[in-house]
Amino acid sequence: MMCQYYVRSIHSLLLQNNVLCGTCCFFSGVIKMEIKILNKDDWKCWKDIRLESLKNAPTAYISSFEEVEEQPDIFFQTRVEKTKIYGAFINGQLVSTIGFSIDARLKEQHRGHISGMYTRPEFCQKGIGSKLLKAVITDASNIVLQIHLSCVADNQSAIHLYQKYGFEIYGKDPRTIKIGSKFYDTLLMVLFFK
Repeated sequence: MMCQYYVRSIHSLLLQNNVLCGTCCFFSGVIKMEIKILNKDDWKCWKDIRLESLKNAPTAYISSFEEVEEQPDIFFQTRVEKTKIYGAFINGQLVSTIGFSIDARLKEQHRGHISGMYTRPEFCQKGIGSKLLKAVITDASNIVLQIHLSCVADNQSAIHLYQKYGFEIYGKDPRTIKIGSKFYDTLLMVLFFK
């Protein structure tokens, strides 16, 4: 069976409908994948995947599972409504997310930021996170001049993915994260559009 993923002008699909649909082959069959910007109805599934990400990959995020788990539901509802969070859904299940934001200050509005990228372990290495990242980059390329992100220095798979899409390392923030007595550095990365 031939695997195809149909992408016709991701940017226009995202801006017009906030949804990108396609098909992907995983395992031995075809599975429906939908990429969209989450809305207020998606807050519960985003809360679940956010808490899972913080529990499964504590070194990848500044926020801790313990502090986010204590937040009331209104915290998650507000975040989904006020933040641009992209999600990849497989057969209706949210399996991957990326946050995108633009600096609020006038002199920095040419800069976008990617944060909170996570793909559920059983869906890793299947191209889902890559397609989601590509959708965000395509959308952002018409809004900002560059995208910034930070990535834990020892997360080689994430660094490789970002570099595949043109992100370059421009700095290192030493001892950004401290868990117990161990410190983790983060790499600062940027993708220039213009």
